[in-house]
Formats: sequence, structure tokens, C-alpha cells
Amino acid sequence: MEQNRIDANVRCPSCNGQLYPRVLVCDACGLKIEGNFIQNEFGSLTPDELHFLRVFIHCEGRIRDMEAALGVSYPTVKTHLASIKQKLNLSSPRPVPAAGGAVSDQAKPGEELPTEEILDRLQDGRIDYKDAVRMLRARKRGAGNGKQG
Repeated sequence: MEQNRIDANVRCPSCNGQLYPRVLVCDACGLKIEGNFIQNEFGSLTPDELHFLRVFIHCEGRIRDMEAALGVSYPTVKTHLASIKQKLNLSSPRPVPAAGGAVSDQAKPGEELPTEEILDRLQDGRIDYKDAVRMLRARKRGAGNGKQG
């Protein structure tokens, strides 16, 4: 009965406040659980923002692929990413720990990333300009010492 469902992103029609789930129902057996449920941060995103994130994941974070998929320019993609990042409270310049506790997109000491990976990380905002330059210069110094790169 998909047609009888209400979009969970709907706002309060009286005051435009955030609505929160209070009842969960199993369609298979009819079990109802009532309580004060917590929404995850993605519950605050609009359907358009969720679509944008689906495209982002489908394109594996490659902005140039997102430009083609969405039919928009690079600055438009970056603007949408920045907006969603702010809405999810991810605007901090510090790396965000992964679910397993791993941190940072920086190369580990002694690890050299391929140039394309460094550029992808820069383009996707996972590293900043200074980090990219530092990493590329380290590669260049390594190549000058007989290392392959």
C-alpha cells in the first residue's frame, strides 16, 4: 500500500517544526512499537538531496561523472555537496572517523598514492590544496631518488 504512505520528511503543518516518528509498524504481522525514536542525520535531507547523494555514490564520488549524470556544472555539484555537508554537520575541516574508527584521507607515512587518487581526493574535498601539493611534491622527490611513481 505504497500510496497510503506519508513522506517522513514532511514538516509540521501548523508550525513547520520537525516531526519525529513515535510508532513503528510491521506490515507483515501488524506488530506496533511505540516510543521516542531518533532519526539519523539523513532523515533531515530533502528527496532532491537524497537523490543527489545516490548519484554521488553511483558515481563513486567522481565529480566529473556527477556533472554528466546530473547535467550540471562543476561549481553546481560543489555547491550541492557543500550544502548537504553543512546540513549533516560535516562542515568541519577535520577528517571524519569512519564507522570502524579509521580516520583521515591522508596517505600513511611511507605510502605514496597514485597521482589520480590524490587529484580525486582534492576534487572531492577529502583533502585540501596544501595537502595535495605536499603529497605530489613527495611523489616527485621519491621519483628523483629512483622510486617509480
